[in-house]
Amino acid sequence: MSKIILGPIVGGVAHDRAHLWGRADGEGVLHAWIGANPDLSDAQLVGTSLPLESASGFAGVVPLSGVRPATRYHYSLSLSAAPPRPLKAPYPAFSTFPPPHSRNSFNFAFGSCFRPADAHGGKIFTALDERRQTDDLRFLLMIGDQIYADAFAYNGIGKIACTLEEYRQVYTYTWSRPALRRLLSNLPVFMTLDDHEVDDDWRWLDSQRRWAVIPWWDQVMRWFQGRPPQERHLPLQRVQDALQACWEHQFMHAPHLLQPPVINQAGQYDLAASLPGSLAYTFNFGAAAFFVLDTRTMRVRNRRERSMLGADQWQALESWLLQVKDAYPVKFLVSSCSLLYNLWLDIPRDRWSGFPAERDHLLHFLAANDIRGVYVLAGDLHAAHAVHAELYGSQGSTIHLWEFCSTPFEQKPARLTRILYNPLPFGPLKRLERAFTVHEANFGAVRVDFSQAEPRVWFQVYGADGQMLASAGG
Repeated sequence: MSKIILGPIVGGVAHDRAHLWGRADGEGVLHAWIGANPDLSDAQLVGTSLPLESASGFAGVVPLSGVRPATRYHYSLSLSAAPPRPLKAPYPAFSTFPPPHSRNSFNFAFGSCFRPADAHGGKIFTALDERRQTDDLRFLLMIGDQIYADAFAYNGIGKIACTLEEYRQVYTYTWSRPALRRLLSNLPVFMTLDDHEVDDDWRWLDSQRRWAVIPWWDQVMRWFQGRPPQERHLPLQRVQDALQACWEHQFMHAPHLLQPPVINQAGQYDLAASLPGSLAYTFNFGAAAFFVLDTRTMRVRNRRERSMLGADQWQALESWLLQVKDAYPVKFLVSSCSLLYNLWLDIPRDRWSGFPAERDHLLHFLAANDIRGVYVLAGDLHAAHAVHAELYGSQGSTIHLWEFCSTPFEQKPARLTRILYNPLPFGPLKRLERAFTVHEANFGAVRVDFSQAEPRVWFQVYGADGQMLASAGG
């Protein structure tokens, strides 16, 4: 008999819907039950998934509709059609979001880069779960490197993932950490990928997406390590396999994608140049709007071409910024990599600094259209930071822009990040100031206060023991 091996995960939450995700070790159908009572003595069956099949790794999602805004629900996700048995311990729970545009103050958390050191990894998620309860965190953003498929010493399979089944095995190992599973069963999550879900610092060599590559130093290092040829190169099939596993685990439970990639008859990304698509999506929490960028799957860099987001995603982003400009006083741009934190000796050029024309285009667009109340949430650097920028607004006014970065959940900290900080050339910027840099394992908490006419936003960084390490904003 099949059993659930990963999940449950609560995703795609809004004021009127949610997605309950799970992955089993065989065929079956997921059944979702919800109720108001912690013991689910009032449980009601509210939906089932499509049949779980091997083509999707036996992962599935139950969409919930008809739920009420700002309401707490206890739930059960199982492979059984029988109602859940009432228990003394409470069933996991989630809360739906408030109605759109309502000025409800709220707190949420974010971070990136989870590479557990061993089977007991994930300590920081225990601290995050405690913060969830004391601060009433409403959701979590995991913004890249949810697995390290290329870290053969830590990924649970002892080799660099090269096939769809191997990528699935890395997810199974990494996401089985008990502290992470406990947290995600009670805290809605929104995810996006960065590079290590496929391979280190990978990118396309051509806009037709026929050739992908990892940095030459990775190829050389793996050759010295005696890694086999299939682990030293990145053929198209391996990218498709990695993105398929990413879809099954990270995007199946996400809100609807703005421009979904085309899936072929084999159930994998077609990756045709004429059908680019992206993994970008948006969601709202009351009077705050979020755009979750896909900074990786459309990324192209060669001698003649350099693009991070792709034309279609740029069009969607610009349209969204104009739509939310006046409708939502607080806007968050969620990026797997840093926009404002520039580094000396940045050899990989894997962040926005490697795409300076697009970085400057975004800053100029915000300034030219007088778009205020924007906050960038970033990861990847293996060090947390807060940076405050001022842009030239209309009629000599100032547009304030903050970047908050939280990373890593569990990885080797980058202790030189503070020293290598190299402020951006001013160009579209009137002023740039770094508030802090923290180089140890951490997660970020963001507090959005709508109690006054002008919203206020704070960023606080917490360590693996739950202690506050730094704060900024206001």
